[in-house]
Amino acid sequence: MLGLSPGATRKQIKSAYRKLALRYHPDRNHSDGAARKFQEITEAYDVLLTHPDEGSGDDASYDQMAEELYRRERERMKERARAQQEKRRQQDEYFNKPEWHDPLLILRYAANGAILLFAVSAVVVPVLLAILSDPGSLAGTTIFMLMGVVLLIYIYQKRKQWFRLGRLNITMKQVVRFFTLVPGEPTRDRCFYCKRTMADGKPYKIELLKTVDIKVQTFGALDHSVRYKNKVTRVVIPRSTRAVFYQRWSSVVKCIVIMAFLLFFPVKSILWRLIAGLFSAGIVSAIMLKFAGVKPKASYLFTPVLILKILVWLVCLGLISSLGPGFDIQLSGYVYLVVGGLLFFLDMAFDLLFGFLPFYPKMFRPVIRQGAVLEALYKQGFQNNQELPVYSVLFPLFRWLF
Repeated sequence: MLGLSPGATRKQIKSAYRKLALRYHPDRNHSDGAARKFQEITEAYDVLLTHPDEGSGDDASYDQMAEELYRRERERMKERARAQQEKRRQQDEYFNKPEWHDPLLILRYAANGAILLFAVSAVVVPVLLAILSDPGSLAGTTIFMLMGVVLLIYIYQKRKQWFRLGRLNITMKQVVRFFTLVPGEPTRDRCFYCKRTMADGKPYKIELLKTVDIKVQTFGALDHSVRYKNKVTRVVIPRSTRAVFYQRWSSVVKCIVIMAFLLFFPVKSILWRLIAGLFSAGIVSAIMLKFAGVKPKASYLFTPVLILKILVWLVCLGLISSLGPGFDIQLSGYVYLVVGGLLFFLDMAFDLLFGFLPFYPKMFRPVIRQGAVLEALYKQGFQNNQELPVYSVLFPLFRWLF
């Protein structure tokens, strides 16, 4: 298995294993048989170092060793297959629920429609532009035409099921009930979001994590691998049906306000439209919840770190923006460079600037008090999400919206 001859020294064994391990390690080699090959050579390496006398036996001993190695590997593969099958079964059960299945199905239909529209536009629009305005533009848009043709061919091959992805599980009655204030069965817990109200609605679940170990593997100057080992805990927050009702409508209002700003706000920059929509949606939903006497469910997301990052985003985008006639904000050509830097390097910059300060862990605790259970977990070092590029922006935004 290691490509060695009988009587090889420990140094030769280690050298051969190191070369093969670098070649077949799953983090470097993503082919189908790489993981199995890596386990086989690791087993062989372990046997040769722990039982050196067995490496110099006759063919029968070699066959016996090989059979034992294959037996262990088969058992591991079967166990891994059973675990993956059980995981897939649990995921299928979870995502087949109406609250997950139907939104994901709608998104798939929308994505297929958008892809079809893009494919047609990529082929038709360049031709229309060339005919109506600039014939030379046809050469510059050839790549889009090729993309459109390829997509149209692919869609034609999948035409029978392109818009037949499945049926929604939810009924109109369930949709109406979802946005209707229907009292549930009272419990002994008090609602965290409404004063003097018992928790008779669907509880709100918050997942916190704490990084307990970071493993860094280096395979060369430009080949590194980082793995986080996290401790995850889930907190169930009791809610009343009143809180559930208004918080659901708060999410609907946020989405409507954001879409209205994206479509009708008189600013050319789509990014500033989105930012204005997000701030306006937050203000409108906060006023609505204030009048209803319900606390916002996403208040735990507002930590000093998140607030500082929002300010950094606004300052950086403001520096590359210019005010046009009629208070029209326009972004310069550096927008892609700045946005890419904010998405991918802002988290690292925060770690470098504040990571050595003694109060840095406290920056991940919510500004608004969250109750005894959550406060105790935050003091133990738990936080809302992993501070990773892009993810640290999208996760709080998604949780705040929905």
